[in-house]
Amino acid sequence: MTLFQRTSIPTVVHNQPIMLLTLLWAVLTLPSLGIAPLFDYDETIYAQTALDMMHLGEWVVPTANGIQFFEKPPFTYYLMDLCFSIFGENSFAARLPSAIFTLLTAIVLLNFGTRIHSRKFGLSSALIFLTMLEVGILAHAAILDAVLNFFIATSLLYYILWRQSQSWRDALWVAFMMGAAVSIKGPVGAVIPFLVIVIEGLWSKTLWQTLRTIPWASCLTLFLIAALPWYLIIWINHGTQFLYEFIWVHNIGRALNPMQGHGGGWHYYLLVFMISTLPWFALVPASIMQCLRQPTDHPFSHIGRIAVIWIVIVIILFTVAQTKLPHYISCIYPGVALLIAMFLFQVRAQSIASSQTARAIVLITMIPLAFALIAFPAIYPILTENITHPRAIAIVQQAILPSWSISLWGIAMLASIIWSIQSTIQQATMVRMAIVGILFQSTLLFGIAHFAGQLMQAPMMKIATQLQTLPQDMPIYSYKLNAPSISFYSGRNFHLVTESDLPDFTQQPMAIFLRNESLAELPWLQQQQPLITQGGYLLYQLNRPN
Repeated sequence: MTLFQRTSIPTVVHNQPIMLLTLLWAVLTLPSLGIAPLFDYDETIYAQTALDMMHLGEWVVPTANGIQFFEKPPFTYYLMDLCFSIFGENSFAARLPSAIFTLLTAIVLLNFGTRIHSRKFGLSSALIFLTMLEVGILAHAAILDAVLNFFIATSLLYYILWRQSQSWRDALWVAFMMGAAVSIKGPVGAVIPFLVIVIEGLWSKTLWQTLRTIPWASCLTLFLIAALPWYLIIWINHGTQFLYEFIWVHNIGRALNPMQGHGGGWHYYLLVFMISTLPWFALVPASIMQCLRQPTDHPFSHIGRIAVIWIVIVIILFTVAQTKLPHYISCIYPGVALLIAMFLFQVRAQSIASSQTARAIVLITMIPLAFALIAFPAIYPILTENITHPRAIAIVQQAILPSWSISLWGIAMLASIIWSIQSTIQQATMVRMAIVGILFQSTLLFGIAHFAGQLMQAPMMKIATQLQTLPQDMPIYSYKLNAPSISFYSGRNFHLVTESDLPDFTQQPMAIFLRNESLAELPWLQQQQPLITQGGYLLYQLNRPN
């Protein structure tokens, strides 16, 4: 008897677990959502693109700082614009779509777990997901990944449901969600679920049977309806220019070459995975081993295979790709949450209580982090003395120091870790580890992220504030510095230039900002007095002589 047959298969989860998850999400996310300014480059380029679209009334062709921006489709920009119109043009509104889709992913996990097993299993999966480190970070990031991850996860979860139910409706949900994922960020939205489904079919020797039972006509039609409208419109209007920018540069190009210096070795995503799944990483190795040992007729075997393949194929895929950023593998965290929940629901308390491995990993990974956070305000001046990179030196030399509130959060996290490892790893410990995760996220978001935002973005915010006071007809130039946060916070577009195309300020007044290190390339500018010099950045207002 399968898991699917053992339940009543409710299609809607009862309100109480959803309310519990929503309350947890609201407490964990909303108070800290706007606590730090938007970070350059990714957050502010997406937020600025959304603002440009809204201000210009241009809903087809994304523009950033007045220039066409073909890097990503506009769906997430529409969501940001909706939030801007309600909450104002600020970091809270820019990040709110990511926060909402993080909650929606947790609710999908809750619904999925309830359908295949029980309400408690669904709630556990969602709780593990929400309290994972990088899930919390991405919920606070004005980028596309939290939205994309919702559609990738939902397509794979509905695929599992369809395999067990053969419901036509579940198959259509798979197709629609894959198409929607393509409309969010491009081909990767379909490539990842497709690879997972094919490899799982080959592993279980059910691929041919699965392919024969798919309602292809309906699924392909729905997939194309969800995926293609914007691509067709933009291709008709811009043709090869769009194809080159979007397909070659930002999809194939990222795979073939490290863009913007974002590279890494073969171990890059292994380290990212270990850190990003805290505090739950302690249970991941045992969860994978248990899944691999399960017989194929075990009720959890199909879900476990999907989860393991989901994790492994994404890590391999982005390890092979040359451009690497930590959030590129973030679509795997719903699979990780399911894998850990299955492990905790199958093991016996006494067998886990006798195992010291999981506790040792918790101690090794989390307790040193807690002590580092407790000591961070005290050791920060010492850490800055060992910095050698000129840009980093300029940033840390600002009169901005970490608050001792970081230490208080670290003490609370340390207490929760000690409390969590004193019980058997079963349902009680699931809640305790979730509390560790909540405190870990809160420490980083309220303490470290707030401090990092102040430190790194203070010069940009100061320049943006000054630009707001300049005459509206004065042109603004940026010399070799693409800082969309300046455009976002000042409400002024700037012209990105090099030495060869920099205009002659003797012919007209202008403002120009740049990095300290670039000043040597403009000797005539060295004779001028800067309006702002902070954190390695300069702002000049140049007026033509009388």
